[in-house]
Amino acid sequence: MIYRLSYLLLFYLLPAVPLIAQKPFTEGVISYRVKLESRDHKEFAGTYTFTIKGNQVRKEIKLNNGYRDIVLINSGTNKVYSLQNRNNKKYVIELSMADIIKRQEKFGGFTVSNEENNTNKVAGCAQLKGNINYKDGSNVAIFYTREWYPSQAITFERFPAARFLPLSFAYTDEDSISMQFDAEKIEPGPVENAVFRIPPDYKMITNEEYRQLSK
Repeated sequence: MIYRLSYLLLFYLLPAVPLIAQKPFTEGVISYRVKLESRDHKEFAGTYTFTIKGNQVRKEIKLNNGYRDIVLINSGTNKVYSLQNRNNKKYVIELSMADIIKRQEKFGGFTVSNEENNTNKVAGCAQLKGNINYKDGSNVAIFYTREWYPSQAITFERFPAARFLPLSFAYTDEDSISMQFDAEKIEPGPVENAVFRIPPDYKMITNEEYRQLSK
């Protein structure tokens, strides 16, 4: 009798629990539509694409004003490169992995609250809505999926070590640039190694040299 009662309780309670098998996103492409607004209220639109393969992450932003920025991260070798194109001159700058990790520290240890289901699917994924609460007391609303999570903790600057993939979120950075991100493609699958190589037509310079050129 006790066994039968336990079985019935399990049978009726299970449908109320969202059963999502989480998978690490170890290889594939995640693409967002992005909208930016500068402090002087100029607006730009474009795409922000994450290409992932094992320890390697390529982040590329393209805007409709011609701006393009590429960051190559290799967590296995602790190497980070920024590929810049300024006045038709192409430069690659080696960044500090330690600095990037330190920059993420203020976003680490966040919690998710007010999680609720959303009936709409985004990029083929079940969508949840919630709030990200940071240690400094700030918070941000977010739509996300728990079907996937980034295999590298460093992948998303504002969500280090997240156990979800962000689908829609917004924030304002240190330069007072407001940014809105909306996922449009989540495609796991094979990625060519060439995507993570530095093109031969880029000149390697130091960060200090790049700052001098940017003045």
